Amino acid sequence: MNTALRAVATGQAETKQQGILTLLENPKVVKGMAAVAGKYLQPEKMLRLCINAVHKTPDLMKCDPKTVLGAMMASAALDLEPNTVQQQAFLIPYARNKKVGDEWVKVYDCQFQIGARGFRTLAYRSPIIKSLEAEAIRKGDHWKHRVGSQGMLEFEKALTDRGELIGAFSYARLADGAEVACVLPLEEILKIRARSETFRALTAGIERARNDQERQKAEAKLAETPWVMWLDDMAAKSATKKHAKQLPLDAAPQLAVAAGLDDRADAGELNLGALTDPDLVREVRDGVTEAPAPLTDDRDEQAERSMEAFGTTQRRETETAAAAAPEKADAKGARRAAAPKQEALPKVTYAQLADAINKAKDPEEAAEALDQGRGLPDDQRAELSALYARKWSQEG
Repeated sequence: MNTALRAVATGQAETKQQGILTLLENPKVVKGMAAVAGKYLQPEKMLRLCINAVHKTPDLMKCDPKTVLGAMMASAALDLEPNTVQQQAFLIPYARNKKVGDEWVKVYDCQFQIGARGFRTLAYRSPIIKSLEAEAIRKGDHWKHRVGSQGMLEFEKALTDRGELIGAFSYARLADGAEVACVLPLEEILKIRARSETFRALTAGIERARNDQERQKAEAKLAETPWVMWLDDMAAKSATKKHAKQLPLDAAPQLAVAAGLDDRADAGELNLGALTDPDLVREVRDGVTEAPAPLTDDRDEQAERSMEAFGTTQRRETETAAAAAPEKADAKGARRAAAPKQEALPKVTYAQLADAINKAKDPEEAAEALDQGRGLPDDQRAELSALYARKWSQEG
């Protein structure tokens, strides 16, 4: 395995030479994504949505490419649109400190999260689930819940003076008329929040602050997290995820799988790099195996296996045989002859594409202009993506 490919697979410094946009152009990657895509999103549309997600969030290009690709594969397998106005799933760049030698450096990984709308979308795809609702419960709301032979659930949201959060619930009505509910008290919601990797890290940052300025900065970062900005939504989503694991297995199997993926991702216990393997993604989606845990000592080996699944690396046996061939020049010529010819990209300049993005009538037209810049240097492509994000991220 050569140095450049190992850098892509392991997230080391040379990944900038083959970033996520470059990987998405690889025919093997396109084929791998098509292999896991479901029946609700065509592979071509899913690939376009993934490219647009990178354009709208340029910091994804700073992330380890395999974590971005793994998040895209998970989204494709569940047939959920990433980073769109549908808010079904999100690819989120996440900065963390990593020790390299004797120094700490900032590296970026992609996190995968499923939105509340994503869980509802998966639920309503099942013919067994007729309705699914989830809400946060506050002290001023009307709320009654009883289980047993005369089970019942009543909820009326107060429009004023709702008071403090006391719990959350998820309620489903099945096709056979059965009604099932899951209720989370506040104590359990707070335990779920405490498992969030982002919430944990930022809370620890406040505790480590050495002065008022550092504390204010850390508190400002924490205030921008979903568990602070949208506490009610996160509480309701937590109830939905727990409920998904309690529903009959034949009701919505992908709902339970999605809940498990999201739980692991939120806790920082999901190895997105391993999800670049189409076979593994299908097994996780179908409930055959659990989502992979983060890599430990086998990081290089696991990453290499994952990228081999896409054909972006060569197996060691092939490399050894090629190295042992008496006629190296003939072997290289044969490989070039066997390699598929790539379609020539239109010859356009950075200035032309920047002008096209500025004059585009809608995000789709602007994205097409961005796509034509695949042959440009990486720094110019990054500038074009930043231009797209400034002009179209809010509109799109």
